[in-house]
Formats: sequence, structure tokens, C-alpha cells
Amino acid sequence: MSKKPTPFIVIEALDAGGSQTQTDLLAGRLKQAKKQVLQLHFPQEDRATGRIIYDKFLLYKNKRPFSPREQALLYIQDFFSRKEDIMTALERGQVVVSDRFCTSTVAYQTMGLTGSAWQKMYDWIWWLCFEGQPALPQPAAVIFLDTPVAVSLTRLKGKKKDYFESKEKLTRIRNGYLKVAKKQRWQVVLSVAADGRERTREEVHEEIWQLVAPLVR
Repeated sequence: MSKKPTPFIVIEALDAGGSQTQTDLLAGRLKQAKKQVLQLHFPQEDRATGRIIYDKFLLYKNKRPFSPREQALLYIQDFFSRKEDIMTALERGQVVVSDRFCTSTVAYQTMGLTGSAWQKMYDWIWWLCFEGQPALPQPAAVIFLDTPVAVSLTRLKGKKKDYFESKEKLTRIRNGYLKVAKKQRWQVVLSVAADGRERTREEVHEEIWQLVAPLVR
């Protein structure tokens, strides 16, 4: 019997939606279970590709903002900068856990598009990432942590806002995430309970762990 390959797991969320916290918790739980883990975070603040995104786009207030296609290319080069690291880790039997990946690009860079315009942009990004050559490794599981925009904005209060962190843009991005999640059959984990109560990070982590555990046994 061939050995079961180790998985590549991505956690997606809105800004301040909890993806970094949940990635940290998942990586820690995997290490407790004696798994070797490569943990990633995008955009990469400590690498040239990530710094371009932060310094020249997200936090740079210029009069000529990048188009959605230019934005996508900025982010995709950041993902490709870690392609070999991801492939090597998986080949060595490490579990790769990433706070965002190019799966976020199809939500953010299709923001506000509808109909054929949305489909055209979606197809182009998906081809660049997973179907063209060279291609990025495709995650075994993508988990979208669905956080209401009002909760995201509350968590962002008092912090320096980037290009995407307005109510209007976050609302469109959340809708984009949910549309892609349905299309790609991602797992969706709610950060707010049906009664309106914010779930604790431990509650959310436990649900994520139940989704991930079968992949790493």
C-alpha cells in the first residue's frame, strides 16, 4: 500500500477574520500530534515579493491604483516565490498550513465583478495559478472562515487600514469568497453562531480540526 501523501491546507478569511490565529492554532495542534509542519502566511512581509505588495499597493496611497489584473499578478508572484518550498515540504512528509494562498486572489481581485466579467477574471486567475505552466501546488483542503463584515471592521478599529479595509470592499470580498467557496466546494466555518454570539477561537479551532484530522491520520 502506498503511503498517504501529506496535505496542503489553506485557511482563508476576510481581513481580521481570524485566519492567522486559526493557522497558528492548527499548526500547533499538528506539532502536538508529532507532525512535521511548514507554516506559511501571505502576503509575506519578510520577503521582497510581499514587501512590494504592502509598500507599493496595500499601504501606498497613490492616485493611480493597480488594476485588478495588476493586483492579481503582484500576489501571484508572492505565492510562486514559495512554490518549491511547498513542494519540497510535501515530498518530505510535512503538512503545509497556509494563512491564505492564491485562493484568496480569486475573491479579492474579482471584487465587485458580476456575470461574464466575474467569470472571465476567475478563469484567468485560476489558469495562472493551477492550470498553466508552471503551476502552483493545489491545496488538498481550503477552509473559509466566514466572518461578518461588521465583526471584521470592529476588530480593525484603531488600526491602520489598507486598500481593501472598507465596509463596501469587505462586503464585496466576502460575497466573492462565498461564491468561490460554493463553486470549489470549500469548507465554510462560521465565526459567529446562529444566535449572533462570536464563537471563541477554541470553538472555531475545534471545528477546523475535525475537518483536518482525517487528512493527516
